[in-house]
Amino acid sequence: MNDDDTPHTVRAVDGSFHSKALDTGDRYAFTFTRPGVYSYFCSLHPRMTAKVIVKTP
Repeated sequence: MNDDDTPHTVRAVDGSFHSKALDTGDRYAFTFTRPGVYSYFCSLHPRMTAKVIVKTP
C-alpha cells in the first residue's frame, strides 16, 4: 500500500510485473509462482529500489 502523499509505481527490473501509478491508500498485489530474487523500482522515482525474496516452504 502507498502510505506516502506522492504517487509511486512498482515495476520489476525484468519487466515481469508492474503497477499503475498508486495514489495515497492504493494497493498493488502480485503473486509470485517461483522462488527467486525479484528486483523492482518506482518508475516515477527510479532511485527508489527494493527486492522481494521468494523461497520454497
